[in-house]
Amino acid sequence: MRTRLLFKLAVIILAGATSTTFAQVSDFAFLQVSDTHISPVLANQTPPATVRGGATIAWFCEAAGQPQAIPGEPTPVPAFALATGDLTEYGVIDKTWQVFEQAFATLSCPLYVQPGNHDNTWVAMYDIMRKRHGGENYSFAHGGCHFACISSASPQEPVPTIDGKTRAWLRQDLRKVERDMPIFVALHHPIYSNEFANPAECDTFIDLLRDYNVVLMLYGHGHGVSHRNIDGIDGVMGGSTFGKNSGYAVISVQNDRLRVTYRYHRSTDEDSAADEWAMLLDKPLTHNAPERLFAIEKAGVLDKTLAVVLSWTPKELAASPKEIEFQIDGESSTTPDEPTHDRFAIGPPLPELKPGRHLLTVRAKLPDGRNDLRTAEFDVPSAYVLARWRREFPAAIKAGPAVAGNKLFVACTDGEVLALDRNTGKTLWQFETGAEILGTPAWTGKALVVGSGDGNIYAIDADGNEQWRYAAGAPVYGPPCIHENVAYIGDNSGRLHALDVQTGAHRWVYERADYAIESQPCTWNGLVTFGAWDGLLYAVNAADGTLAWKVPGPKSSEGRATRYYAPADCGPVALGERLFVCDRGYELGAFDREGDEVERIASTVAAIAAASTGTAIYTRTTDDHVGKISAAGEELWRHNIPAGRFPVPPTCTGDTVYVCSNRGLLSAIAASDGNVLWQYQVTAGFFVMAPVAVASDETCYVAAMDGSLTAVTMMSP
Repeated sequence: MRTRLLFKLAVIILAGATSTTFAQVSDFAFLQVSDTHISPVLANQTPPATVRGGATIAWFCEAAGQPQAIPGEPTPVPAFALATGDLTEYGVIDKTWQVFEQAFATLSCPLYVQPGNHDNTWVAMYDIMRKRHGGENYSFAHGGCHFACISSASPQEPVPTIDGKTRAWLRQDLRKVERDMPIFVALHHPIYSNEFANPAECDTFIDLLRDYNVVLMLYGHGHGVSHRNIDGIDGVMGGSTFGKNSGYAVISVQNDRLRVTYRYHRSTDEDSAADEWAMLLDKPLTHNAPERLFAIEKAGVLDKTLAVVLSWTPKELAASPKEIEFQIDGESSTTPDEPTHDRFAIGPPLPELKPGRHLLTVRAKLPDGRNDLRTAEFDVPSAYVLARWRREFPAAIKAGPAVAGNKLFVACTDGEVLALDRNTGKTLWQFETGAEILGTPAWTGKALVVGSGDGNIYAIDADGNEQWRYAAGAPVYGPPCIHENVAYIGDNSGRLHALDVQTGAHRWVYERADYAIESQPCTWNGLVTFGAWDGLLYAVNAADGTLAWKVPGPKSSEGRATRYYAPADCGPVALGERLFVCDRGYELGAFDREGDEVERIASTVAAIAAASTGTAIYTRTTDDHVGKISAAGEELWRHNIPAGRFPVPPTCTGDTVYVCSNRGLLSAIAASDGNVLWQYQVTAGFFVMAPVAVASDETCYVAAMDGSLTAVTMMSP
């Protein structure tokens, strides 16, 4: 047999003296595999004999039990493997996870996994992560190094985020690590991706990591094989198990050096075997966190000028030569003419910034190559809009707050439900469920009904006492619909539950949609309508849950990729004899009582909500517009207002419509003509995936994925 060896000399060697060897770091190797995309297998289907990329996975499992014969630098038998996300194609419905586990059954070393956007969008895998690793964020130690495995996959949403829950966990985890210990961070998404809420996500995350000795980030998502230095931290993308980059990465710690080499899986025949390697990174293994050159002591607005005070370490750096760059929200940037100071005034275009919260990023570089990055949030004041209070929670908030009199109910992704005094933000009580809460709770007048990822639906009274709980048998991520003393709510296995609001008694269960139900159902003349991630729109009889009809949604009716385009993440709206439905294909259609689509009304529509008059709907669109459409399908107005593609319905109260953009710009809009009344930036660019809650006094409550909750109101003239 003739063996052909191709060795790509794509070597990145970072400058720096080799650190003194620390006895606690031993030589070892581990593997990275990524983006397997195992196809879904429903309960009524037989698992496939082979999976996509199955030949590469089998080859990987066999190779993992052997020393890695990297040219010039063989490594020991790998100690473990990391799978950096997109493990499945459409989430973990039914038998899908068993198929994934079976594909790696012959792997002789431990396999640590992280969720990717494909794993969390349709049927999120939080329950599997709890059983397998204790949660979606976890860590372990090996060979004197620390491994932090974090989730960058948003809950039931395809865009990535390093959200408040993950950041709080990571800070707590890294504080336990000795300063000299090398740290590896593994996640699915490359942090520099513009899919994140950059720079709010990227810059603040790098600022957090640079307090520690992070030697490498490992990620997937792009199916590529590459190295990148991200503001001083090395990162490697780990390919896939299919396509032109099928293979795996070998990461070795040997002789106090860190190396990353990618091994491609090429086709073989009797006459030849290709074994192709690409070295991506070769550098000394560091044993100390990088030196922080400065801190931002102050960042505040005075007379339309941003005043910034930096403190340097050591202080002499303030007067030494250096390069400094300031960025505001990642867009406005300036370099001072004389950087040998510690106090700076950044003038116009500050007057162009919206009132509210913004992000300052400062980068500094010394002539010897040392560099640092720091971030700070600051507020631009307004003469007419006031942030009454702001809370920060150690979790993300995807569910919308719920108002009940002087109480504000907040449900977080750490499973906690809190009651706050809505005037002050003070916590009145807390109630713990067993897992993440993603759907907006509903107040019945006597109790708060909320679904949890622990598989239960809870009713909690005004004093924080549990009235009842109902075991749904699967994670419950959808908002409940309360109608005539019945709560209708879907679960992640595709079942719709009807429960007595007073007792929690089971009325009926619809068995079932083929995929998860996460949007709020809609009652309509004796029917309960809802969409599911199998691409279908359902109508069941409210009396007994029997199926009236099921039809494809507007975009999913067109054929391919029905799950991608399903009418599943924004609930339908009923107006008279029409049911309005938008889907992930961003098409808006109207259906009649027999389930026939009678009109295709608009495109680019991400979410809809009924007007308080019941005679129109409001839309938010992917191209940053907000609109109003009559019950007959006529466009009444449409204006260019930041909105975005999140499936978050506008909030309507009397004469005003409230929409918060993807990245935290809250707009109050006149319902009559669509004119903007006022705007306020509630986050420094972090994602807002929760609907706005509005109290009777027009105070708005906006919850965000960074864990913030802000009360905003229009001030009296």
